[in-house]
Amino acid sequence: MSEDGPGDPFESAESYYADHRPGYGEAPFESLTERFALDVETSRALDLGCGAGQITLPLAARVGTAVGMDPNKAMLEQARRRARDRRIENVEWVVGSDADLGGDLGPVDVTTMGRAFHWMDRGPTLDRIFELTAPGGGVAIFGDTEWLTSGERAWQDEVYAAAASYLDDLPERTGPRTEPYENPYDELLADHGFADVETATFERTREWSVDGIVGYVFSLSFCSPATFGDEKAAFEAELRERLAELGGPFEQGDEVRVISGRKPA
Repeated sequence: MSEDGPGDPFESAESYYADHRPGYGEAPFESLTERFALDVETSRALDLGCGAGQITLPLAARVGTAVGMDPNKAMLEQARRRARDRRIENVEWVVGSDADLGGDLGPVDVTTMGRAFHWMDRGPTLDRIFELTAPGGGVAIFGDTEWLTSGERAWQDEVYAAAASYLDDLPERTGPRTEPYENPYDELLADHGFADVETATFERTREWSVDGIVGYVFSLSFCSPATFGDEKAAFEAELRERLAELGGPFEQGDEVRVISGRKPA
């Protein structure tokens, strides 16, 4: 992750990210709390690449102190706003990236990362997290379904087609992933010292509104408002028209995955 500024992939997407990126549900956090024996008095958590706090805020309800860290200052402002709206006061917001992980952040009982992990220098990042982690604590990488490129519903095909008519470098629409990642995160955690690595899966069905679909598209780094430039309004109008013709419901099968490992005590 680079510092906020020119070239930041989420520049112009921050408010959409805050308002329209879905959370992960309660079950993954309940599982994480049990796995690492988190408590609201003494536990300390770090959410690296926290974005607008989709992981940080529910995690904060289960620990004494949570730290949300992200290089994008505007994104952190959105996270602060969401925390104020929810009256969550036990979060420290830090401007920084995976390259800025220092001993002053620790020790932590758990470090979480969402989809931001793929932007990071993964091996060295895990080494730094290992050093920050208290014995018996661990790391957890959250993932869910990015439906614009990986969904399988007809309405998702239509949204992709609309975006592709405006953007030349839109990532290929592949449908549901069937092959494993080239460097599976579970193996990566084990390679960098974490033990008892496991993957927990939580399935759910989501229903999207038209506003939610439009906002989600603009929250993506490759579909941010800046990528559309002067054609943003035209794209949004076309997308809303296409969705109105389809009429809904706009349902999505979502799978949340949490890959976690423990630092030996």
